[in-house]
Amino acid sequence: MLKFLKPECLQNYVKKMDELVYKVLLKELKENKTTQVVRLMKKLSYDMACNVLFDIDDHTREILFEDFTTAFKAIHSLPINFPGTSFWGGQKARARIVAKILPIMNKRREDLSKGVLSSTNDMLSCLLAIRDENHQPLSDDIITDNFIFLFVASHDTSATLMSLMIWKLSRDQEVYNKVLEEQMEILKQREANEEGLTWGEIQKMKYTWRVAQELMRMIPPLFGAFRKALKDTCYQGYDIPKGWQVYWASSGTHENKDIFENPYKFEPSRFENQTKPIPPFTYLPFGAGLHNCIGNEFARVETLTTIHNFVKMCEWSQLNPEETITRQPMPYPSLGLPVMIKPRCNMSS
Repeated sequence: MLKFLKPECLQNYVKKMDELVYKVLLKELKENKTTQVVRLMKKLSYDMACNVLFDIDDHTREILFEDFTTAFKAIHSLPINFPGTSFWGGQKARARIVAKILPIMNKRREDLSKGVLSSTNDMLSCLLAIRDENHQPLSDDIITDNFIFLFVASHDTSATLMSLMIWKLSRDQEVYNKVLEEQMEILKQREANEEGLTWGEIQKMKYTWRVAQELMRMIPPLFGAFRKALKDTCYQGYDIPKGWQVYWASSGTHENKDIFENPYKFEPSRFENQTKPIPPFTYLPFGAGLHNCIGNEFARVETLTTIHNFVKMCEWSQLNPEETITRQPMPYPSLGLPVMIKPRCNMSS
């Protein structure tokens, strides 16, 4: 499963991701003069997960969309399993998702056994091909649990970052100009025989990714997480017994002036040619160590592909310039980031 998310595999999917984003944005430009960016980015990240990560066909994708939307909302709700609550609705939605995905799993299991499908085709096929220490396949329950977890993990955090990128570009002309210049230079240098985005072009988007890195430092998609103490320990005078849950908050290091100079200033260049390296376990948008997010490279490629297409295809202006960020619990523009949108003059494909 890890192999599928490594750069050597992901580079084979850049064209597919580029075509998907272009198609969604083109439809949006044709049908709307205003749009809610958060809604659009959630739809994009959902389609990307279906198409690239799990190879789910368009018909099934549309059927699953409402159930996954309900499940996403229930994740951070109080665990009260009573009719009418978000948690209850999420449990019902999860059951429907499992019922729809089991026939797909059975078909792929059959194709894998016949050799007509590779385990590297998508992450669901990877899960189906895994064998335990006794050379037995994983149970359907384990596979569906991992499928839903990976789907949720790949969707919400990516949608958050892409929404924040458009929010920042809408408000900061200097940053917008630099990102636009970088993306247009990539188009200018593109060889005549290249019809779309390439892996090599993704690697040239250095400033655009530094903007994303700085946004994740200042407004991390995940505020923090729980960790269990494996033994009795003491930290800064506090005794923490074995088995206790400890919550770490990324702001503790992301906003530390001893680690990041002028931590409340938006400065993407701090991630370029660092004279003072960032200490380990202090910059944590994707976790760290054994808990480092396995999808961090996928998130990078997904974000850069989306921003590349958005700035080359669209001209937009924020309808509510004073719109702030609120946590739901993920950090999103509080009004959904409504914008006026139109095709960019001399739009290039």
